[in-house]
Amino acid sequence: MNERIEEELKLLRHSYSEVEYVDAGQWVKIKDYPTPPGLPWNRQTTDVCFQIPSGYPGTPPYGFYVAAGILYNGNPPDSYREPAQNSPPFQGVWGFFSWSIDSNWLPKADPRAGFNLLNFVRTFKDRFKGGR
Repeated sequence: MNERIEEELKLLRHSYSEVEYVDAGQWVKIKDYPTPPGLPWNRQTTDVCFQIPSGYPGTPPYGFYVAAGILYNGNPPDSYREPAQNSPPFQGVWGFFSWSIDSNWLPKADPRAGFNLLNFVRTFKDRFKGGR
């Protein structure tokens, strides 16, 4: 694992209590990511994971996975595929949300000064807020 990813994992662990990293394929899992209250998701929290692309930080991460079975108002959400084509290295079946950060990806030499994995993970709430 390179120093940048190590530093960014520290940022994630500061904000989320259970962060797991698998070096083979550069996978990150966050346990119990909260879905927004007041929306008809069938879970209040869900495990999420994503893959750090090999060209990172120049190449932004794309999409995220959730533990299979997530529903919005009793239906599978849009831009979601279950089971996911690629299987994360974590136990269970996973579904995949097609998702990218809305603004231009602008990483800086100092991960805290520019876009980073924490910024990316925080946008998952925007996808969940979008509902269906």
